[in-house]
Amino acid sequence: MLGGTLVLGCSGGGGGNDDDTATAASTEGPGTATDVATTTPTTSEGTGVDPTEGAPADCEGPLDPGPAPLRRLTHTQYNNTVRDLFPGVTLPPQTISVDPKVNGFENNADVQTPSALLIEQYQRAALAVTEAAWASPEAFLPCAADGGGEPQQCGHTFILDFGARAFRRPMTADEEAAFLGFFDQQLAETNFTVALQLTTQALLQSPAFLYFLEFGGEPVEGGEAVALTGHELAARLSYFLWDSMPDAQLFAAATAGDLDTVEGLAAEAMRMLGDSKARGALVNFHRQWFDFDGVALINPDPATYPNYTPELRTAMRAELDRFVESTLFEGPGTFASLLTSTETDVDATLAALYGVDAPPPGEWAPVSLDPAQRSGILTRAGFLARTAHAVHPSPVKRGVFVLARLLCVPPAPPPANVNTNPPDEGEPGQPKTNRERYAKHTAQADCASCHTTIDGVGFGFEHYDALGRWRDLDNGEPVDASGELVGTDVDGAFDGAVELSQKLATSTQAHDCVVSQVYRYALGRGTTAADLCSLGDLRAQFAESSGDIHALLLAVVTSDAFRTRKEAP
Repeated sequence: MLGGTLVLGCSGGGGGNDDDTATAASTEGPGTATDVATTTPTTSEGTGVDPTEGAPADCEGPLDPGPAPLRRLTHTQYNNTVRDLFPGVTLPPQTISVDPKVNGFENNADVQTPSALLIEQYQRAALAVTEAAWASPEAFLPCAADGGGEPQQCGHTFILDFGARAFRRPMTADEEAAFLGFFDQQLAETNFTVALQLTTQALLQSPAFLYFLEFGGEPVEGGEAVALTGHELAARLSYFLWDSMPDAQLFAAATAGDLDTVEGLAAEAMRMLGDSKARGALVNFHRQWFDFDGVALINPDPATYPNYTPELRTAMRAELDRFVESTLFEGPGTFASLLTSTETDVDATLAALYGVDAPPPGEWAPVSLDPAQRSGILTRAGFLARTAHAVHPSPVKRGVFVLARLLCVPPAPPPANVNTNPPDEGEPGQPKTNRERYAKHTAQADCASCHTTIDGVGFGFEHYDALGRWRDLDNGEPVDASGELVGTDVDGAFDGAVELSQKLATSTQAHDCVVSQVYRYALGRGTTAADLCSLGDLRAQFAESSGDIHALLLAVVTSDAFRTRKEAP
């Protein structure tokens, strides 16, 4: 069920067309054209119409939790989980295929299709993990490395504990009999170490470990949903807020029934948000939402940018993680602050790009950037370089990104047989500036309908070159960074990306889009009309909190959609 690639946007410019960018935005962005091919037919995402827009007729009583497709661990969650299963042991990262991105995220159940390659990767990972773990067996075994005087008892004790933690719930009687019996058989034929390693490998390849198996418990009164069990909720909670398995305290809370109430669930969520693992998980969410990984693919033209180095690219990427973490955990913690903060961390390479004092080589230091030039994540070098070509910046890439990922209104696919070749920069009589080249989009009738909106946003970034450096001149001409938002709740002209970011920071539509993104990520699926009531309630709570991201996370985990699932037919 891999989704096809549909090109987004009409044409390109500045040394190459923008079809590649539009394609990337389409396959990875939220609610894009490709989502039609990669999500279930129950959604209308990708058509330019959000199925969750509008007011539902009746939201009284238990809310419809929407679909609950079978999900499995992402590559990040797999590596985090085996790390936490073997505390005190250093494990090498394992190669697990990244699933196709839907709505920008890597955890969408609709495209998590098994393959022979994936099965082989799980097998190899299980072998590699156990081999590395048994280099330090004293860190996790309840007995000596050879099993001591009671190898069978030691093996059984480890398997029951490890199996419950790996499956994120107590093992069933049938599971206990199967895995303990397998261990006993191997112990009789080989030795303690081999038998326990083989059993551990079997546990790590079990569907109960690789998948989130949710059946639910008691029916919800007055609705068609069942409440998730405490252990199912603990797993949803830990993989949403930590990207990893429940810890002992969360496991105990699930066993005691503390997660069966909204108050108990909220209390555990608040505790978890204070843990360092929450920082990594929230950064990982933003990595996917804002496509931080795209920074690794930038390839600036060396003749145009002789000062570019791989070290600068590495610093650009690291800055984005640092910015998100510091803004959300040490700073205001709001969506608006992500778009308006002038605070960041720099090393010597980034300091030179931003024109601020440099810290000692190899060190990072907090700085305040010029508020006339920088405002939040959309004006950071990593984002700007990721949305540019080798020579020139791309208003199309930048405009599509803002529309799709921050406003949840991705442009529609282009008409067929559109000429995407821009005029050569060096042709006599051709436009001199980057903006003038891209202005040809709106001069073509079949492109103007989309590019008036796309370029109206993208032109606001013209003060930044393909490395994200500030510029007042483009090819000797004054930069025109005026733009216009069309079809939003903050429509109107703006001058530059700083003003654009400030407008988006006050936009109800942008805040509602944030709710949709977090909701999709939390549930590992796209949104449908069944989510109207849940999203409406979450959007109201997010607005009431003035866009506080932590408050939104708590609202999501205590929502009916998170705590229940539809009853199986």
